[in-house]
Amino acid sequence: MSKTLRIVLVLVAAGAVLAGCATRPSRVDDEQAARLTATAAAFGIVWQAQPVGATDRGVTALSDGTTTLTTRKGSRIYILHDRKAFPPSDADAFAGSDDELKRIGRRLLVAAGADEKEIAEERVLQQFTQLGETSPDRKTVRVLPAQASQRTLLVTRQVRGIEVISSRLLLHVDRAGRPIFMELAWPDVAPEVVERALRLRELRAATNIAPRMEGARVEAVQPVILHSPAVGFYDDATAALRVIYMPDERQVGQKAVRYVDERGIDVTLPRDVDPPREAPVQRGAARR
Repeated sequence: MSKTLRIVLVLVAAGAVLAGCATRPSRVDDEQAARLTATAAAFGIVWQAQPVGATDRGVTALSDGTTTLTTRKGSRIYILHDRKAFPPSDADAFAGSDDELKRIGRRLLVAAGADEKEIAEERVLQQFTQLGETSPDRKTVRVLPAQASQRTLLVTRQVRGIEVISSRLLLHVDRAGRPIFMELAWPDVAPEVVERALRLRELRAATNIAPRMEGARVEAVQPVILHSPAVGFYDDATAALRVIYMPDERQVGQKAVRYVDERGIDVTLPRDVDPPREAPVQRGAARR
């Protein structure tokens, strides 16, 4: 078995283990390979060798041993990773403007079949690097000015004005603007879920719906659409009112959040992947 095929089988098998599936991955058929190869071309992927693929439980991976593109059949879910180019060095960081990076992101969304009108926000996250140097006698340290480094594009989603939680595009490109890491989760949302979210929007001002929480007060009530974070394995999606609570006392940490229906009852959240459980560490008796 070739090294590239082993890499693909391992990647797909790892996803199957996370999903609780024990079946052995199989090679993709010609039709699947052609479809994913066409998508890779639309994304601007340049294969360094003849790619091979494997599939299991609907998850398909195509790789040349360096670049791997993973997707789920029938959904707008893609993960792209160039293991040699990502993460890039500062010298290989994207040289274009923020607007150019956003245009690249939009092009990839359209290539994946997404609707540009569903873009809620495009944010360019700037990373910085900072160095320090010690004096020859190692008694003092001089901190050098921070330098702009790599940038990440984060695109969030809304459907008809309703935020879609878990949908996003996370993108890194190289100096030339070629995608070297991409996480795209933009699945279709059933019309009935959207309609339910629109009905809930009419209730967002009714804070009396929100359940009370000891030590906190209701800060905001917002209609949202939730789909499974593990969209590669589950199609779960639902609409809910997101209730954000403000603690009565100043404290550090995230604000409490609950997802409820129009009666103030907690909704069943979409399924997620349960990580494999590890056996507890057996510690030996303490030495005296």
